[in-house]
Amino acid sequence: MIRTQNLLKKYNEFKAVDNLSLEVKEGEIYGFLGPNGAGKTTTILMLLGILKPTQGEVYLFGQNITKDFLSIKKKMGVVSEKQYLYKEMTAGEYLNFFADLYGVKNRKKKIDQLLEAVNLLEVRNRKLGAFSRGM
Repeated sequence: MIRTQNLLKKYNEFKAVDNLSLEVKEGEIYGFLGPNGAGKTTTILMLLGILKPTQGEVYLFGQNITKDFLSIKKKMGVVSEKQYLYKEMTAGEYLNFFADLYGVKNRKKKIDQLLEAVNLLEVRNRKLGAFSRGM
């Protein structure tokens, strides 16, 4: 389900992730543990296709994420404990991002309908960090 081969991410000469090979089979649970600066977030961003590795391969669902990203991203979902990636996005940008990720057609119309259905159309340009967590 998730496999990496010789994954490397360098920033100039600094190796944030160095030669990581791992395999997580379907049904297994895998946690990323380590001290600050160990490369956990960098690895996850490469697994999600957000960050390109300097070297190595990432496979999700048996497919190479670099070559088959469009078909893979339709099968992916991410739940983050913290919203550090999204708090600067507006509600509209956030919905557009995921609509694009999943290839939603007529997304502007569908986003407007969704925002209207939950009474948030008038705050579509408000940053997510300004909303309460209960929203």
